[in-house]
Amino acid sequence: MVFHASLLTLCRGLRTDRKPSVVKQKAVFHKSVAAKTCRWLPVALLFAFLPSMAMAQPGTWTLESAIRRAMEIAPEMRAADAEVTAREAELTQAGNWPNPTIDLRADDRLGQEDGRGGTDFTQFALSQPLPLRRVSRERAVAEARLAGAGEGRRLRRLELERLAAQVFHELQRAQAKLELARARLKETESYPGAGGARDRLVRYLAPLERARLAILREEANQAVAAAEREREQALIAFRARLALPADATAEATPLAESPAPSDIVALERSLENHPLLAAVRKEQEAAEANIVAAQSQRFADPALNLFRERDVLAGGRRDVTGVGLSIQVPLWNTSPGVVDKAKAEALRARTELDIARRDALTRLRRSHAELTRARVQAERVRTNLLEPAQRLDELARRSFAAGEANVLSLIDAANSYFDAQARYVELLVQAQGAAADLRFAAGQSLIAGEATP
Repeated sequence: MVFHASLLTLCRGLRTDRKPSVVKQKAVFHKSVAAKTCRWLPVALLFAFLPSMAMAQPGTWTLESAIRRAMEIAPEMRAADAEVTAREAELTQAGNWPNPTIDLRADDRLGQEDGRGGTDFTQFALSQPLPLRRVSRERAVAEARLAGAGEGRRLRRLELERLAAQVFHELQRAQAKLELARARLKETESYPGAGGARDRLVRYLAPLERARLAILREEANQAVAAAEREREQALIAFRARLALPADATAEATPLAESPAPSDIVALERSLENHPLLAAVRKEQEAAEANIVAAQSQRFADPALNLFRERDVLAGGRRDVTGVGLSIQVPLWNTSPGVVDKAKAEALRARTELDIARRDALTRLRRSHAELTRARVQAERVRTNLLEPAQRLDELARRSFAAGEANVLSLIDAANSYFDAQARYVELLVQAQGAAADLRFAAGQSLIAGEATP
């Protein structure tokens, strides 16, 4: 997150009064107050003010643009497309009849019988297997598997969307923590005794106070270093997920409150349309259809035989034409194992569908409850902790400027305010993560055309 240059210029030499609201606060500047008190802008101001500017900056990603990029370059999607193509080829093959067989025979039988000698063609035969109902049954299995592959592709898109949302929100968290750490460091540098800090009052700092300030400044420096390291790690994961160059500039839009979830009853009603359940259901339908297909595969297909033979009849060579039918006799092997195997696979598919329904419902309710809890807790922290800490920090500033409070009171008030902001940031990230989990659990997508019908 980058501070706007004109805003920083305006802040120099002015004091910032922060209203209780963190998300929608505005900076009200009073020209009559000393410049030293305008030390930093709250993270909440970033939440409310920077989104419109961040979108105009190159290298800034929104959640939707990050998801689209992840979809475009993900090898997982190419694998899912290849699976669909394979199932389409399987369906095409399932609709084909087996090829006929042609037999040609040449011998010297006719020459021996009529005394002419030589070798002649004596037989031509054409045999065509008749799959009868087998082709239609195998085609039904292939159609169900193709539909399952299509649902699997939709499921893969939802999984990739959730993974992209995770790295995006981690980058948002790292950026917000870095802004807080830098603001806290700037705050410590404005305290009396710090290099460059100016005060209109002549103050005496006890050795305890000086030592406390020195420790506080070093802690702030260490916090900035840790936050920069965490942001770099988040950037590495973000670039890897989106296949960006290692030196590419990447920045996420600032954190915002997550929207309220839909009614849980409505989500449960539409759960059957979830790609995961739809894919498992199609596999179950394919397994059921395979039972009928297996019954038709127990024996070899009957074959229609057409033949034309040349023989010696009544002292002369004559052509004989005939037709025959070949049928396998199940005398020694009736192939019961093929059907039994298909029935067992169908039972397993039905069981897997029941398990998938149970797990999907549990995941949906858990994600909905987590998002609701995170939003309620964030609201409570904002109302009961962040806003009072903000007012306390402002009061401590005024008291310190008037000489009514010592520097330790100012430090305690500022620490409380920064800790409240850090807690609020964590809750916002938790809520955004829970929202991403809920979208996956409900089979919904942020990308147009990919939501569950």
